[in-house]
Amino acid sequence: MKNKWILMILPAIWLGGACETTKNSSFYVKARNPEELKVHAFERCGRKYKVLAYEDDTVRIECLGKKD
Repeated sequence: MKNKWILMILPAIWLGGACETTKNSSFYVKARNPEELKVHAFERCGRKYKVLAYEDDTVRIECLGKKD
């Protein structure tokens, strides 16, 4: 009986944790110009995104909300 409760609760905790980590996801995009950056960010995040860092040809973007 105790194992049954553990097997039922662990997936719920795991799924809850998985949902929490994807709320503010950040990712890297290879973009040679600002237009490519906007296209990639819009495809992944919709209109709500923030540029966190610029590197040589890579940009780190964070989604601020759900995709429109």
